[in-house]
Amino acid sequence: MKLIRFAVGDSAPSFGVVVGEHAVAFASLGEHSGRSHAQLNDSKAYLAALPASERIAREMLAWGEANLAKLPESAKPLLEAVRLHAPIEVAALFDFGLTPRHLANSANTLSRYEKDNPQTQSLIEALRQMLTKPRAPATPGQPERLSYYKCNLNSVVGDNETIPWPQYTAYLDIEPELAVVYGNAKQPVAGFCIFNDVSARDVQAAEIIGGFCLTKDMAVGNQLGPWLVTLDEIGDPYALNVTVTIDGKERFHGSTSEISHQVEAVFAWLGMVCPVTPGTVIGLGTTPDCTGLDHADFLDPGAIIAISIERLGSLRCRFAEPAGKLLPSRWPVRPSMEKYFT
Repeated sequence: MKLIRFAVGDSAPSFGVVVGEHAVAFASLGEHSGRSHAQLNDSKAYLAALPASERIAREMLAWGEANLAKLPESAKPLLEAVRLHAPIEVAALFDFGLTPRHLANSANTLSRYEKDNPQTQSLIEALRQMLTKPRAPATPGQPERLSYYKCNLNSVVGDNETIPWPQYTAYLDIEPELAVVYGNAKQPVAGFCIFNDVSARDVQAAEIIGGFCLTKDMAVGNQLGPWLVTLDEIGDPYALNVTVTIDGKERFHGSTSEISHQVEAVFAWLGMVCPVTPGTVIGLGTTPDCTGLDHADFLDPGAIIAISIERLGSLRCRFAEPAGKLLPSRWPVRPSMEKYFT
C-alpha cells in the first residue's frame, strides 16, 4: 500500500492512497463507499491508530480498486496531475549516519578540498580516525550509541519540488536515503519512503563542530516521498537498489544493503534519548556512491534529479538557478559556476 498526502492546485493536502495511476483521498473513499473511518481522517490519526488503521486502509483500498470506474473523475485525479506533499505530517525528523562508506568517501573528498586549511583539515582527520577505528562496545544494559542530527522541520517538502540555490554555496548536493516512519508502540514501523537531505558541501567542513546549519538547513532542503510504502510491498528494506538520474541520464548507483543498523536499534537508542512520537521520520544514512560528495562529481544549477529506490518509487527535484550573484566559495570555482560569480 502506498499512502500519500496530495493536493490538486492550491487546495489543502488530502490524506489518501494510490489506486492504480490515481490519487484517491480516504475521505472520497469513505463518502462513496458509505464507510467513513476517523482513523483515516489524516496521517496523524492513521499513525496513532496503527495497526488497526492499516487494516482499515487496506479495506478501503480494496474497495477503491474494485469500484474505481464508478468514482467521479474529481475523486480520482491522475498522480501526474496532483502535487505530492510529504506523505505524512512530520512530527520530528532525525538523520542518522549509518552508512560508514559514504562517511569515509565524504571525509576523503572534504580532505581533498580542505587540504590548505589547517583548521578544518585537522577536524576531517579526526573524523576519519573516528570512522576507521573499531566501535566501542555498547554499555551493558544500554542501547548502542548511534549518531544523528536534527533536521529543519520548516524545510520539509514532497515530490517534484524546485530547490532554491542558496547564495552561500557553489556546491549544492543531494543525499539519497532510506527513511523509516515511526507509527506507535504497537506498530513502530509504519513504512518507508525516500529522503533527500539536500546539502551545501563547500561550507560543511567548517560546521563539523557546532552543527550543520548552512550545510543542511536551507529552504526546501528536506524532501520526503513520493509516498509512504507499507512493509508488505517492500520485502527486505536493506536490500534495495538505489539509482540517481541527472537530466535523464543515470549517474549514481548504490544499495540500502550498506546500512549498518536496522530500525530496531535506531528506535532503541532514540527512545532512550527522547520519546519517539507518531510521525517521527528517521533517515538511516546516505546511500554510498549516490552523492556528488562521494565522487567529487558535483551538480550544477538547473539539474533535474530523480532519486529512485527499488519498490519505493522516484523522488524528483530540480536545482534552481541562483537568484543573484553567489558569495565567494571556500572551494575552487568550477568552470560551470563561474558565471554566477561575475
